[in-house]
Amino acid sequence: MLIIVEHRYYGDSYPVNDMSGPSMRYLTVENSLEDIANFIRSASTFVKDSIGVDISPKSKWVATGGSYAATLAVWARKKYPDLIHAAYASSAPVLIEPDFYQYDQVVAKALPCAQDISEAVSVLDAILDSGNRTLINQWKHAFGLQKLEDDADFAGALTDQMSSTVQYYMPPAKGSNAPDSISKLCSWYENTANIPLQNMADMTAAYIRENRIDPLSAYSSKSGVSNTGLHQDGRAWFYQTCTQFGFWQSAPRPPLRRLRSKYVTAEWQSKPCQAFFGNSIADKPNTKGLNDQFGGLFPNVTRVVFVNGLHDPWSALSVAVDPVISKQTSADGRNVVITMPRASHVVDFYFANSRTDFGVDIARK
Repeated sequence: MLIIVEHRYYGDSYPVNDMSGPSMRYLTVENSLEDIANFIRSASTFVKDSIGVDISPKSKWVATGGSYAATLAVWARKKYPDLIHAAYASSAPVLIEPDFYQYDQVVAKALPCAQDISEAVSVLDAILDSGNRTLINQWKHAFGLQKLEDDADFAGALTDQMSSTVQYYMPPAKGSNAPDSISKLCSWYENTANIPLQNMADMTAAYIRENRIDPLSAYSSKSGVSNTGLHQDGRAWFYQTCTQFGFWQSAPRPPLRRLRSKYVTAEWQSKPCQAFFGNSIADKPNTKGLNDQFGGLFPNVTRVVFVNGLHDPWSALSVAVDPVISKQTSADGRNVVITMPRASHVVDFYFANSRTDFGVDIARK
């Protein structure tokens, strides 16, 4: 039996009437995990009453999830081993990192044009450093981002296409005529008649047009501040990053190669937290609390299947085979760790059963 449990503050599961700062106080990892445990404790009665199916008290429960839900699956197995027999965790960031500069390091390994992107970003930063408003505004227009008055918002918007292409990468199926998304992105930099920054501007402007993106709503750091209505999954996730996760995808510092502007810092990305939620939250997310409680890259669990795609930027914070980042390690105990070399974020949850062109490396730990 497969049971999907809706996370509080997402979907229709709200214990409050709005999403203002004070109303968000019940949205914590600890409460979310207790929701899972509480459901399992009462499942026999609930499922019997709802659909008439008996669940044997001898049934074994397996917690399953992708991305943040995968992290919850690992932690639920750790916190409630008496209730949860095993877990399957796809792309689970179990190391909680407030300044997530490793993201770009994985992206760079996946992109053949990473050096061109890095050169473009360096030139852009020099333009922003100059303070020349005429020149800065010219480039904002070239990118199709002239509505963004904040220069940091402008700089941050340039990472959207690059990040999404790699994070959600899937190779074309064998025999398919579909283009490879990474190759398609990098093809923009093959125009040697332009400097890399102009190629990046052309690519971004086309991306915004083709996807009908409103730059103000998509990239302004203050977009949606005053909207406290329910049914905003993005606002719920932002609250969790502000209070417990961080996960701010920032520019690596020299001598590491940067694929995003130096203006895209963890500090800049966390600034809107107070504007959105006021004094009801602390100045910084309590990432240490989660790492201390659940062990970070050493979760000390058993019977967990950890699955990652080699191109997935979030694999830098997960338990993975052949780590891309030296900070990674393997879990202690009886676990299976799987890496798909030609895949990215949570791909195993949504590709067809017939797809066999992702590749698998398996290690038992």
